[in-house]
Amino acid sequence: MTPITLTIPAAGNAAGVAVAHATGKYFLLTATNGAFSVLTSNSEEFDFSETGSGFGNDQSPTFGKLTFYNNTGAAVTITFYVSTSPIKTPDVNVASTVNVTTTLSSTLPSSSEIVPNQFLVTNASLAAPVALAALGTYATTIIIQAQKTVAHPDNGGTANTGKVFIGFSAVNGAQPIELNPGDTYSFSVGSGRKLDAGKIYLDVLTANDGVVVLAY
Repeated sequence: MTPITLTIPAAGNAAGVAVAHATGKYFLLTATNGAFSVLTSNSEEFDFSETGSGFGNDQSPTFGKLTFYNNTGAAVTITFYVSTSPIKTPDVNVASTVNVTTTLSSTLPSSSEIVPNQFLVTNASLAAPVALAALGTYATTIIIQAQKTVAHPDNGGTANTGKVFIGFSAVNGAQPIELNPGDTYSFSVGSGRKLDAGKIYLDVLTANDGVVVLAY
């Protein structure tokens, strides 16, 4: 039996996708450096993260194509076997003829929705930084713009008077990121991780200056 090795590209604006045109009933994963999912041409979907796992039985419908999805920020390289008969050992005399192509395509139909949120945070005190939100306000991306109204100053809102500072410390003066009026800063994490806006603090040089927060 011939093993098949392919690389599923990292997710970007669209998820990384690799397509293998192969005919079989059985699938066996023998090597991977990350998690991924596979969709058969019969619309059966399976998730994988460990070697030695697979799917298929004598009653399984025959598939003609496998589509591999990678929703992480790093490419995933896998090795697997495909066969129309049970896969017992790598030396089973079953040939696999595979044409592998790699593409980027949208997985919006099967993706879970991210609920966006936006809100204003101002600080009336020059001596006490304030958290951007209550603890447990999670997001994968947090965008912060230095202004004292949700509306942009060019759209009828109000600009900050002075600089503001953000950081992960609640101690006064210990926020290292400087934002002039109108400046934007963002935090982002990869798949499987989350940020807590309640652990990001705002310090101001002018009372009632603030930031607009967009989180998703």
